[in-house]
Amino acid sequence: MRVAVVGCGAWGVNLARTCAELGVLSAVVDADAAAAGRQAAAWGVPALSLTQALEDTGLGAVIVATPAPTHAEICRRALDHGKDVFVEKPLAFDLAEAEALADHVRRSDRVFMIGHLLRYHPAFEALLAHVRRGDIGAVRYVTASRLNLGRIRVHEDAFLSLSPHDVSMILAVTDEAPDRVVAAGRAFVTPGVVDEAHADLWFPSGVHAHIAASWLSPYKEQKLVVVGETGALVFDDVRPWPEKLWRRDQAAAMTPAGPVAVGGDPRFLELTAETPLTREIRHFLECCRTRNAALTGIDEALRVQRVLERVRSLLAT
Repeated sequence: MRVAVVGCGAWGVNLARTCAELGVLSAVVDADAAAAGRQAAAWGVPALSLTQALEDTGLGAVIVATPAPTHAEICRRALDHGKDVFVEKPLAFDLAEAEALADHVRRSDRVFMIGHLLRYHPAFEALLAHVRRGDIGAVRYVTASRLNLGRIRVHEDAFLSLSPHDVSMILAVTDEAPDRVVAAGRAFVTPGVVDEAHADLWFPSGVHAHIAASWLSPYKEQKLVVVGETGALVFDDVRPWPEKLWRRDQAAAMTPAGPVAVGGDPRFLELTAETPLTREIRHFLECCRTRNAALTGIDEALRVQRVLERVRSLLAT
């Protein structure tokens, strides 16, 4: 498999490096010739225009890491040229564009995958396995936070930029779509572009989820907490590998004096330390080889996009 990485920005360089390490990087593309040239020189591959890459019949797949407003159009062009496609989140800038792209994908015979990176994180995979085995009982609520003093964008709000991973993980944990969404946020830097946002999702099963996103936070937090009837699981991605996932057995016990919270000591769960980006791209390449559907394919991408759209419509009011 020969792959072209389209977009050599802050995240695109990581994708180019990963593809090079896996032995599949064959070209890079960027509207900024200097950015493309740096990656081409770093990995010994040509810097092509998008048209050149799409018309190169020797390139079987493209990985799209351009700004979000360009995702849908580039993906459509790649599919029309017979390429398998991996696109970074979000799938598209709005739901209408995403649904139109989904129709395009379904009419093709190409592999299509969305970059919901944390679905491939060993800590999340382990957490999800514990949830599905019932190790913490029925899920009661989930919280997710993605906070940092980080890159401020002007074309997409903090929720659209930071929270697709959290939405994807929450939908995997609950295995259902929310039937009620409430959201609020504020724009401080660029008028109309929310810098901090909070969303609450309620699900038919009774599970509640809360998501917080901000690129103006004074501290960094990337955490998913799942609380069940008999225990809780915490995926803390800023911690070192041995401490990224921990579990605590806990419950509310009824006593003559009233309910009392009881719990054991938190304990770290053993993980295999491997970068989720490597696992994600390896999965894409395997799907290209076998022609199997990706774990995070177009249906997953649409499920997440529908939640993003509901939140964005609330943030705009």
